[in-house]
Amino acid sequence: MDGDREILSGAARKLKVVLSMSYARSRRRKREAVRLGTALALVAVAAFLAGTIFGVEVLSPARHRQVSGHAWTTSTQEASIRIAAVRSDGPGVICGLTVTIKPGMGRIFTDTRPLIGLDFQDSERIAVKVAAGLTDVALNENGGLMGADVFFAVSPPAEGSVTIQAVDGPSAGAAMTVAVVAAIENRKVKEDVIITGTIREDGSIGPVGGIFEKARAANDFGARLFLVPKGQSVVIMYREVVRQAGPFRFVTYEPVVVDLNSYAENAGWSIRILEVSNIQEAVDLMLEARPAIEGGLL
Repeated sequence: MDGDREILSGAARKLKVVLSMSYARSRRRKREAVRLGTALALVAVAAFLAGTIFGVEVLSPARHRQVSGHAWTTSTQEASIRIAAVRSDGPGVICGLTVTIKPGMGRIFTDTRPLIGLDFQDSERIAVKVAAGLTDVALNENGGLMGADVFFAVSPPAEGSVTIQAVDGPSAGAAMTVAVVAAIENRKVKEDVIITGTIREDGSIGPVGGIFEKARAANDFGARLFLVPKGQSVVIMYREVVRQAGPFRFVTYEPVVVDLNSYAENAGWSIRILEVSNIQEAVDLMLEARPAIEGGLL
């Protein structure tokens, strides 16, 4: 009996030690979990504060700092420009774009007839920002003109000639920027000069597709000068090659380098293709002189 009591007493002590160790481990794990949760909470708070302080650059790249310049104080001004596009079925087409600037709250509006895609709308915002920099007009915190609303509207090339259901893509960005500059400065865009190219925030003009089709459409429209991004007056086209092997006919397409000015001359076109690298070059070539007033120029 005494031996049995000793065995039971030893087992109880062991059980007590095991329970004490398990309890200690449990408490230690709880403390570690609390410390981990606290650390994660601190990280979350730090990230939130960082986003609040630095979010203009890190979390919200679409927002713009207000730039130096003057606010819009004049009445409504408007400018129209031709834009070159490529239809979904292949041919190029020349449409119209009108930019209207009115006293307002710095908003940018887009006419939705035809439907306007997101890339086109994004190009409108970049165009306003770049044009503001060229003309010394201040921007608000959302990237609009300080004290003015800007309206963009696309129109078909001619009544009944082409039905436009939707417009998208960034290739009219350079034309948009020229039109905004023209509206701000109350200048006219030359009707016989057309441009294609994207617009970048630094004012440079980026490459686009469909150059040949757009050049042909610009020539058919009657333009004398077609402005294209740097390096795109020479394009790669594809020539159909047909080979016959017995009863089988094989069709392949081979790339051909085409100088658009040489092609235009050989084809009897009256248009000239000229490369531009930035929006200032385009503005100088596309806008009429500022209207004269007494005592000088506006």
